[in-house]
Amino acid sequence: MVKYGKYVSFNGKKYAFNYDKLKELCLSSSKDGNSNEFEISQAYEADDSGELRITSKVEHETRISGNQQNDMIIYDLIKLFIVSLLENTSSEKDFTFDFGTAISLNTLVRWKIIEEITE
Repeated sequence: MVKYGKYVSFNGKKYAFNYDKLKELCLSSSKDGNSNEFEISQAYEADDSGELRITSKVEHETRISGNQQNDMIIYDLIKLFIVSLLENTSSEKDFTFDFGTAISLNTLVRWKIIEEITE
């Protein structure tokens, strides 16, 4: 059960965002492996014969735990689902589920980002 005082009533049920679950899904680094980034910088100068020769080479490697691309995909999906719900301007009385709203709400409920409050 969500322990927040803020909720919305819809069709006789109460719903609230589970901010802890939202934070867990969006802000924690994924555990799907490690990612390495490489950067190589090279400097060249002309020698006495006019040919270019490498004078310095710097290799920089950064190792990152998790996969930032996967994290960004999850963040973007959740954002898309929430925006889809917030952009639906129908009143409760006139509300009908279009496909986008239905998939958004069902996914957010399944992922426990939106929870039904039962008392």
